[in-house]
Amino acid sequence: MEIIFSRNTSLLSRLIQRFTNGKWSHNAIKIDDYHILDSRFPKGVQIRHFDLKDYEIVEVEGDIDEAIKHVEKRYDVLRFIWYGIKFGDKPWNNPSQMICSELIAEAAHDINLKGKTPNEQYKYLKS
Repeated sequence: MEIIFSRNTSLLSRLIQRFTNGKWSHNAIKIDDYHILDSRFPKGVQIRHFDLKDYEIVEVEGDIDEAIKHVEKRYDVLRFIWYGIKFGDKPWNNPSQMICSELIAEAAHDINLKGKTPNEQYKYLKS
């Protein structure tokens, strides 16, 4: 399975990079040369046209079909906010909603990817 780690020049992307002290602000699963599966605000998990420009691909073991089961889940705004303020001992989470890095953790079946930002996942996978 190919995981795409990406960033762009938008204010949100730059804020995510700043708050997570990292290079990447988003990640997605490559479906084919023209499509990705990811979770973005506000629509949540969807298969989209491959529109990422500044990215790096990392190969991991995983199950794209497992990730596709999450299509139509809404974006988990509270979990996103938690990563910015880190209030409490564990991330706020709505199991019926999902952010991009949760989708990657689910598809990869790797406990070490759970609860991490895209940048933290990238560092773990590259180590």
